[in-house]
Amino acid sequence: MKTYALHIIFTVIDIFFLSLLYPSAGNSQTFQFEGNRTKQTISFKIAQNLIIIPVYIDGKGPYNFLLDTGVGQMIITDTSFLRNYNIKKFQKVKVQGYGLGESIEAILTRDLEIRVGKATISHMPAAIFTQDIFNLSNYLGVRIYGILGYYFFNSFLVKINYSRNSLTMYKPGSTVKIKGKKIPIEIRNTKPYITAELQTKGLGNINLDMLIDNGSSHPMTLETFDKNPFPLPENKISANLGVGINGIINGSIGRVDKIKIGDFEFNNVLVGFPEFNKKIALMEGNNRNGSIGADILKHFTVTFDYLNGFIYLKKNYTTDPTFEHDMSGLEVYVIEKNKTDRYFIGRIESGSPGEEAGLKTDDEIAGIDFRPAQAYKLSDLTELFKSNDGRKMILEIIRGKERFLMFLQLKRRI
Repeated sequence: MKTYALHIIFTVIDIFFLSLLYPSAGNSQTFQFEGNRTKQTISFKIAQNLIIIPVYIDGKGPYNFLLDTGVGQMIITDTSFLRNYNIKKFQKVKVQGYGLGESIEAILTRDLEIRVGKATISHMPAAIFTQDIFNLSNYLGVRIYGILGYYFFNSFLVKINYSRNSLTMYKPGSTVKIKGKKIPIEIRNTKPYITAELQTKGLGNINLDMLIDNGSSHPMTLETFDKNPFPLPENKISANLGVGINGIINGSIGRVDKIKIGDFEFNNVLVGFPEFNKKIALMEGNNRNGSIGADILKHFTVTFDYLNGFIYLKKNYTTDPTFEHDMSGLEVYVIEKNKTDRYFIGRIESGSPGEEAGLKTDDEIAGIDFRPAQAYKLSDLTELFKSNDGRKMILEIIRGKERFLMFLQLKRRI
């Protein structure tokens, strides 16, 4: 099963169009606490390594939003939003991505008041899609209304404790004792960038310019090197790396020997290598080499200080993290029917265990090892399908009007 990151790895690039079409209100537009409050801690949910926070819009909610350093303006992806709100001031635009297919329509507005906890921002720049192109809810197993990014992180000192599922907002200028290694970052086009050191057999030790993208569940991606495609490792597999605004993003999955961020080192790291596309670099507007995702960041308590240009990392692991790719070749999504989650196969990677087992697109997974599928969350299935090389399991499959059992044996492919 692919993780969510492999569905929207390049959302951040596609969405960059919106800041060009609808300029931001400037850095002075921020969330503000009421009264004399200087901090607040809220809880968040985790799905596929991604942070989900409750957001109120014009006093209504809460709505589940992804908290994502990889986006600028707030993005609303749930199409029901436009039916429930009377937005008076807006601009319609056609957004052209770099995938396949035609452009889609988005509504751009600053006619919304947004609240997170006790902090509120008026006239939030937002993009509302008229089509739910990312299917976030289906691929995360939680109903998602949209994505919140730069305007939140630029308003506070933001501490994310992945091990406790808690987030603390500190008012700028308040006295805060921050724990962790202090590392410089640079905010460009509303997004944070960090210098990381990469070690590979082919390139030796090199410094990389990396986007910090906690809105993607992958460990990392590598896209370009000296304005050319990033060299691929010898051991790799072809993969669908995501869905952009207009289509599928293809590429490869491989590993690098070592990545170093500040004083922290990770070995044998799983990496996505997207197919090289000059339009991507043109749209993003900078020469970044790739991105650091949530599958690395989750091993820390992370504090973002956009205003002063730093990130603080305090490790929460005692043994060296390992990174595994899906071992089934199945992309599974969830649909809620009659208040019951049902799991379906969306794609099957060529040559994967899922294909070899005879599974087909649109098959429904009704049970696993004689347990009903409803006993699992979607994130549980993700972990199950990358749990153990050689693991055997029995799937109960519904295909049309037929119901039968099939055997699946996981295989580490990379």
